[in-house]
Amino acid sequence: MVRQDETATPVIRILGPLQVIARREMTVPGRNGPWLLAGLALGGGRPVPDDQLIEWVWGPAGATVGALRTGVSRIRAWLRDRTSLPDVIELTCHGYRLNLERVRLDAARFLDLAGAAEAETDPADRLDLLQLAMAEWRAPVLLGAPERLCAGPEVNRLETARLATVIELADLALLLDRAEEAVHHVTSVAELHPYDERLHTRLIAVLGASGRRAQALRWFEATRRRLADELGVDPSAELRDVHAALLAEETGAGTPQRSARTAPNMLPPDVTDYTGREGLRLSLRHHLCDVRRTTASIVTISGMGGIGKTALALRLAYEVHAQFPDGQLYMDLHGTGSPGEPIEPAEVLSRFLRILNVSGDAIPPTLDERAELFRTLVSDRRTLIVLDNAADATQVMPLLPGSPSCAVVITSRRSLGLPVAWHVDLDVLSPSQASTLLERIVGRDRLGQDPDAAQELLSLCGHLPLALRIAGARIAAKRHWTAAMLVAHLNDERHRLDELAHGTLHVRAVFALSYLSLEEEEQRAFRRLGLIEVSSFPSWMAAALLDVDLQAAGRLLETLVDAQLLQVAASDPAGRVRYRFHDLVRLFAREAAEAEDPVEVRTGAVERMLGALLSVGRAAYSALYGGEHQIVRGASERWSPPASYLHDLVRDPVEWFETERLTIVHGVRLAASAGHEDLSWDLACATAIFFSLRKYLDDLETTLAIAYAAAEQAGDVRGMAAVLHRRGMLHSDKALYDLAAADFERSLELFLSADDVHGSGIARAYLAMIDRWVGRPGQAMARYERALGELRAAGDAGTEAHVLRCVAQIHLGDDELRLARVNIEAALAIYEPLNAQRGLAQTLYWLGNLELREKRYDRAGDAFATTLTHVRTIGDRVGEALALHGLGMSSLGKGLLEEAEDFLVRAVGITRSVKSRHNEIRVRTSLGEFYQAVGRVPEAVVELGTAVAIAKDIGARPFEERAARLLDECTS
Repeated sequence: MVRQDETATPVIRILGPLQVIARREMTVPGRNGPWLLAGLALGGGRPVPDDQLIEWVWGPAGATVGALRTGVSRIRAWLRDRTSLPDVIELTCHGYRLNLERVRLDAARFLDLAGAAEAETDPADRLDLLQLAMAEWRAPVLLGAPERLCAGPEVNRLETARLATVIELADLALLLDRAEEAVHHVTSVAELHPYDERLHTRLIAVLGASGRRAQALRWFEATRRRLADELGVDPSAELRDVHAALLAEETGAGTPQRSARTAPNMLPPDVTDYTGREGLRLSLRHHLCDVRRTTASIVTISGMGGIGKTALALRLAYEVHAQFPDGQLYMDLHGTGSPGEPIEPAEVLSRFLRILNVSGDAIPPTLDERAELFRTLVSDRRTLIVLDNAADATQVMPLLPGSPSCAVVITSRRSLGLPVAWHVDLDVLSPSQASTLLERIVGRDRLGQDPDAAQELLSLCGHLPLALRIAGARIAAKRHWTAAMLVAHLNDERHRLDELAHGTLHVRAVFALSYLSLEEEEQRAFRRLGLIEVSSFPSWMAAALLDVDLQAAGRLLETLVDAQLLQVAASDPAGRVRYRFHDLVRLFAREAAEAEDPVEVRTGAVERMLGALLSVGRAAYSALYGGEHQIVRGASERWSPPASYLHDLVRDPVEWFETERLTIVHGVRLAASAGHEDLSWDLACATAIFFSLRKYLDDLETTLAIAYAAAEQAGDVRGMAAVLHRRGMLHSDKALYDLAAADFERSLELFLSADDVHGSGIARAYLAMIDRWVGRPGQAMARYERALGELRAAGDAGTEAHVLRCVAQIHLGDDELRLARVNIEAALAIYEPLNAQRGLAQTLYWLGNLELREKRYDRAGDAFATTLTHVRTIGDRVGEALALHGLGMSSLGKGLLEEAEDFLVRAVGITRSVKSRHNEIRVRTSLGEFYQAVGRVPEAVVELGTAVAIAKDIGARPFEERAARLLDECTS
C-alpha cells in the first residue's frame, strides 16, 4: 500500500512552503516557531550559530539569546509530543542543529540524490535519480517565509543546485529518448527563471521531442518577446538553434510515422489541472516504464469514490504514453461508479481486438480464445492498457497481457489482490495539495481574499478531490461568490451533500453507487456505523452498534473497507485495528440511516454502543482501582464484550483511556442529546478519574457539565449527586477548595435524600479531605469515622481503604505514628488482594513518609521507589512528582545531597507542568528545607516564599503555616 505524504519518519519540507508531516501535516505553533524550525532546516543538519538564527527569525531588531533558548525549547517539546522523538534539535558548541537521523528533510534528500546521480555512470539510472531528486521540490525554497530567511546564501545554494539538476535532467532525457519525462520538471523551473536561456532552450527541446511541437514554438516566441521587451536583447545562439531545428523539420515531422499513425489511442482527455501526488506518480512512471522487467508491468489503484483514481490513471497514461508508441487502449469496465452492469471481459476483448484491426468475423467466440489472441497481438508491441472502474479480479484477469513490452493501469474501488501488481491505495490530498487544486480552479487571487475561509473550505470538503473540484467549480461559475459564502452553505451538515453538486458532478451519487453494490447486511452495518461521530472506532464498538458478535463485526467492517466506504485508521497500542469514516461518507451513511431505519432502531443501536463504552470504561476503572470503588453507578445492565476480550482490552487501563478519550467526550454528549440521560452521567462519572489522572481538565469540565444537565433534566437525583461529587474532585484538582466543598456538600444532601448510603459515604469522605487540607483535622476525623460506617455497610472496601489512608495522614500530622502505621497497614491489606494500582501507589507513598518520620531512610526509599514504579505504570504524573519528592527526602536523610536535590528539582518541575498547586507547595517546601539544610539560604528563601504565596492563594492553611515557619528561620 502506498499512501501519499505518509512515512514512518517525521518529515520537514522546505523545498516549497514549510511543512511538517508526521502521518499528517501539522501546524508549527507560535508566531516565530515556524521560522525558527525553518532556519534550523536551512542548516541541513549542520549547526546554525545563535546570531544567525536570531537574525533569520526575529529580523534586524533581533532578540535575546534567552528568547532563542525559549523558542527552541518550545519547538523541542512540540516535536516530542507530536512525534515522540526527544532529540530532533541538538545543541552543539557551534549552535543548534537539526538531527537528520531523527527526521527526514527534503532538502537533504534532494542533495543526496543529486550527489548520487553525479556518481552514477549509467545514463538511465542517472536520469532516474535526478527525477527522484526533483520530485522533492514543490515550489521555491520556503515559499511564503519572511524575506530575511529567503535571501541568504543557503537558499541561493539550493535554488542553484535545482537549476543545475533540471538542466542535466533535460539533457539526459533528450539523450535517452525520454523527453516526455522531463517536461513537467523543466516547465516548473523555467517559469521561475524567465531569463535563463539555457533552461528555456532545454524546455523547447523536450517539448519538441515529446511531440508538442506547436507548444514548443509558442514557448520560443514568448521567450523571444520577453527578452526583447524587458531586456532589449535577441535570443542566444543556442536558443535560436533549437528553434531552427523545429522549423527545419519536414511537414510531416511533427506527426507520427505510419506505424504510430495507425496505432490506436483510446485514452479520454487528460486532466489538465491535475494536482499533487508527484512522488507517487514518479515512482509509478518508473515502474511502468522499467525496461528490465520480464513480464507486463501492472499497477492497480484503489480508493473511495471521488478520491481521484481515474484522474491519476489518465495523468500517468499521458506522462508515459510516449514510451508505448504501439497503442494506448482504454476501457471503463463499469465495475462501480457507473450505472449499469459491469462489462463482461469477453465484450472488452472484442472491442480491443477490433481496434487492433481484427475483423468482426475473425474474433473468436469464447473468452479464452479471445484472451489468447489479444495476448498474441500485443506480445511484441509496446502497448499501454488502462482498465478503469474494475469490479473485481475476475473481470480483469483475462484482459492482462503477458509481454514485458506492455503496461497496465487498473482502477477499482476495491482492492483487487492481483499477485503480480503494484497496489496503490489512494488517500485524500494533503492540505497543501488540496489548496493548490482549489487555486487552479478558482484562482489564487480570489481565494487569497479570505485565506481563513479557503482553509475551512478544504476541511469541509474533507480534502477529497471530487468535492474540491465541485466546490471550486461552484465558486468559479459565480463571480460574485466568495469562499466564505460557500463555507456558510457547507457548514450545515444536514445539507452539505446537497451543496456538493455541480453539473454532472455529485458527491452523493458517487457514494450511492458504492453503497448500492453492498449486500443488505452490509448496507445495514454501513448505516448503523454512520450514527456515531468519532475520529475512529474499534470493532467492539461496531459489534455493539450492530448487535452481533465480534467475529461478525470484524467481517462486516473489512467488507466495508474493501468497498472503500470505510478506512483503516490505525491500530491501537495492543495492535487492534481501528476504523474511520471520511467525513463526507459518514454524512452519507447517516442520511441513509435516517431515510431507511425507524427511529427506535437507530435509538437502540446508539444505546447499545454507549452501553458498551460504559461497560469498557467501568472495566478500565476497575483495572485501575481493583473494583468499582469511589464511584456510584447506574442500575441498568449494558451491552458488553465477552469477559476474556474485555480483560485484554483494559489490561493497560490508562492506555485504553488515551485511545478512547475523544470517543468518551462524544459519548457523554451523544447520550445526553439522544435522551439516554442515565448513560450520560454514568459514563462521565466512570471515566472522570482518567481525565483527572492525565490532566485533561477542560475535557473533564465539559463532560461533567453535560452530564449534570442531563441528570437534572431527567430529575435523576442520584445522577446529579454522582456528577457533583466528581465535579468537587475536579475543583480539588484545581485547588478551588470552596467550590469543591460546596459540590461535596450538595452531593451529600442529594445522596441522603435518595437514601443512597454508598453515595453519602463517598461524599462525606471527600468533604473530610477538604477539611484536612484547609486545616480542620478534628472535623475531618469525625467525618471519616462516619463515612467508614457507611462504606462498610455498602461493602465498598476500596473506598474504605482510601479513608483509612487519609486517617493515617491525620495521625502523621499529629505525630501519632503508631496509629498512622495501623491505618496504613490496614489500607494495604485491603488494596493488595484487589490489585488496586493507584490505591497501592498512594498508600505506599504515605508508608514512605511514615518511615521518614521514624528516620528509617532505606525503608522509606524502598517504599518511594515502589511507588514510582506503580505511578509510572499508570501514567500518574502527580504521583510521579510525589514519589520523586519522597525519594529526595530519603536521600537527604542519608546524606546523599546531589541525589536529593536532583529528585526534588524534578518533582517541582512536574508539579508545575501539570499545574498541581497543592502538591507544588509540598514539594517546594521540601526543596526549601533542603537548601536551608545545606546552607544555600537565598535559594531556600525563594522556594519557601513561593510555597507560602501559593498556599495563601488557595487557602491551604497547614501548608502555609509550615512553609512560613521555615521561611522565618531562614530570614531571622
